Amino acid sequence: MSLVSRRQLRARSAFTLIELLVVIAIIAILIGLLLPAVQKVRAAAARMSCSNNLKQLGLALHMFHDTNEKFPFGSNDNGSDSSGNKIAYLPWGVMILPYIEQQNLYAKFNYNIPFNSPPNNTNSLDPTQNPAANKIKTFMCPASPSQGNVYQDTWDNNPNAYGPYSGPSSWTVSASDYIGISGVLGSFAGTYVPGVNFDHNGVLTDNFQVKMLDISDGTSNTWLVGEQAGAPNVYGAGNKIMATPPYNPAATSLYISGNGWADENNGDQWFGGSSYDGTNPIGGGPCVINCSNIAGIYSFHDVGANVLYADGHVQFVKASLDPRTAILLISFRDGQVLPDY
Repeated sequence: MSLVSRRQLRARSAFTLIELLVVIAIIAILIGLLLPAVQKVRAAAARMSCSNNLKQLGLALHMFHDTNEKFPFGSNDNGSDSSGNKIAYLPWGVMILPYIEQQNLYAKFNYNIPFNSPPNNTNSLDPTQNPAANKIKTFMCPASPSQGNVYQDTWDNNPNAYGPYSGPSSWTVSASDYIGISGVLGSFAGTYVPGVNFDHNGVLTDNFQVKMLDISDGTSNTWLVGEQAGAPNVYGAGNKIMATPPYNPAATSLYISGNGWADENNGDQWFGGSSYDGTNPIGGGPCVINCSNIAGIYSFHDVGANVLYADGHVQFVKASLDPRTAILLISFRDGQVLPDY
């Protein structure tokens, strides 16, 4: 081979600038095509993990029922101290700790005193000093931005707020992405199930403890626990509306009080029907799922949310759920025929 031929061969072995740009463009196109697929896989994995968390909570609630022959209170705020102030006790999330392999943490709580009093809550960010500040993976949905966010909450004497209650006026908790479903507000039920007199309580109510046999509508037709992610921040229709703590209903009607797994209000969740944009969460609107993370089901999954039923199964329920159907799924003994959904 001549010297000229060798030089020509060496010259042909390198990429030209145009060829290099074409290769880069092809790689960019492939990445653009693959990225949505990767995101879908991640979203599906997060949704499945979230569903598995609810299944674990369902097993724990059933084991509690097997031991005590009834489900726990969602919360119990029917006690009172010597001054006549109401006592808000620990919620269902604390009562099932022994059944989700958290026996040592459970031993740090005292159910006979207010949830916001030491040792139940020392108002500290330090989980070694404050049991309620411990992040528990079972209460954390991977799709949620909360991830057990530890935050301070406060009672308020505004007449529209909760209180006065016994115990310190502020406390610190780790957020939960799941809430006990306590019932529906009468005004909401009256709008979408008019002319029917029925019990508005859910299974994890704050009024009494429910037995499995009390669920006359059928355990497979009754909600028990649902997603309510994003606390302590307020979300509406996929948008972050505001950061809420400290609790101050005098400043705005959009606030989250509670929603920690060791917070009394986690078991005092009464659905009121939201507007679609989430700005009126208990105004009797038609939306129950993914419009507001105040008094409703709310997830960071597309088109719906995971809900645990009283028989232990978990179902992904679409955000388009009819409000009448939602009300009948919450009430455990309404006696009505449940529509297809």
